[in-house]
Amino acid sequence: MKIRIHPEFKSQMALEFDTSKQNVKMALDYYNNSELAKKIRARAKALLLSEAASIITED
Repeated sequence: MKIRIHPEFKSQMALEFDTSKQNVKMALDYYNNSELAKKIRARAKALLLSEAASIITED
């Protein structure tokens, strides 16, 4: 299982969590299960839900 998000979000999360883009990618690809990785995945989910909500409400 992988969480696929736009590269812009990966860069944003790397800055937000003060880590590398590689670490964000590894977390989203479920290669690690640290506390930071769990927080990154939760944040990715929130970003995706926010994006989906903005698309739905535009009509």
